[in-house]
Amino acid sequence: MTWIMPATGSASLTHYDLPLNYLASCGCAYGAGYHATAALSSLAYSGDERSSIGPGPGCGRCFRLTLRSAHGVQPPFDAPEPCPSVVVKIVDKCPSPEFCSATRSHPNKIGQQIHFDLALPSPALNMSFFPSNEGLYGYKDFGVWNIDYKTVSCEEWTGWSNETNLGVEPSYPGYEASCCPINPPYTSEMCAKSIKAPPPSSTYRSAGPSLFNSIPLKKSNPSTSFLLLITISSWLSINLISLLQ
Repeated sequence: MTWIMPATGSASLTHYDLPLNYLASCGCAYGAGYHATAALSSLAYSGDERSSIGPGPGCGRCFRLTLRSAHGVQPPFDAPEPCPSVVVKIVDKCPSPEFCSATRSHPNKIGQQIHFDLALPSPALNMSFFPSNEGLYGYKDFGVWNIDYKTVSCEEWTGWSNETNLGVEPSYPGYEASCCPINPPYTSEMCAKSIKAPPPSSTYRSAGPSLFNSIPLKKSNPSTSFLLLITISSWLSINLISLLQ
């Protein structure tokens, strides 16, 4: 049975480096990366506890994330009022075994079932989003935060006003397998679970700074590969018989 992520709740938050013009798990348009985006923990992303690859029901969804407190620091650090918040669009699946592998019955390492991994830096967001007290703690980046999240319409996301930021990246070879709904769950469009999808051979990156400038990647055809294997096997069998005669 598909696990349904609550519309609001508490979660944990970290940040990671997602370079511009990289294609993440959902296959969202490169333009999305010029605005606030995030990766979502496995169960919330896939709606399933099994290992999954490729797009999932979490793709394209938008959430308002509000910082509450830094996790695990002494003395405790609460975000100053008004607490910083940002609306993000989900473009990726978080792979972290520590924070992103919670199941229906077992939370992650800090007791949360849902985790967001914020893509930083981006033209829309940088480390100044996170409050800190370097004089007291000796460092600026707390790393892990306790947050509140709320499902919102993607019309609240800063990338909404430009259609090149929405949907899948059309310049990616094989983009038909991507899934990045414009405004789920406020529209009927939502990605299916991708439990048995084949993994990509590598992370795809555009060839230049343009959003749609890319070098096509040649994808192998499974049928061709199978026929080639049969041909090679037959050739080896014939030559082996000749040697034994």
